[in-house]
Amino acid sequence: MKTTHQKVSKEINATPEQAWDVIGAVGGVDKWFSSIIKTCRVEGSTRICETQDGFQLFENILEVNNSAKIFRYNIPEQEMLPIENIVAALKVTTADSGNAIIEWSGSFHSTDDNANMASEALKGLWGMGIDGIENHINA
Repeated sequence: MKTTHQKVSKEINATPEQAWDVIGAVGGVDKWFSSIIKTCRVEGSTRICETQDGFQLFENILEVNNSAKIFRYNIPEQEMLPIENIVAALKVTTADSGNAIIEWSGSFHSTDDNANMASEALKGLWGMGIDGIENHINA
């Protein structure tokens, strides 16, 4: 298995506090990522999301750091992509403009054959998620 890293970063039309209010709430992913996530609930330190296609994602909540505005999670296994052990983080920082910058980064394990495809798929999904956060805030 190969470890691959991916990162997406985007300045959005919202304050860092607004962005963190959405991300730091942990639940509610279905409200800002509804094109992919149908339902989302939090049970203890596990976030359980069901995709529009009926797949279930069991995410271990690793960190919710309100002062640093970092949310980290792990998805040990899932059925949507040929990868495993996704460890990812969303981090909110402040742009020179005063707007929020959201960085979604992470790593995963895959075979060499699947690494590039999976990396591009996560890049696209995470970019859609950041856009969803912005749209949710500005709705």
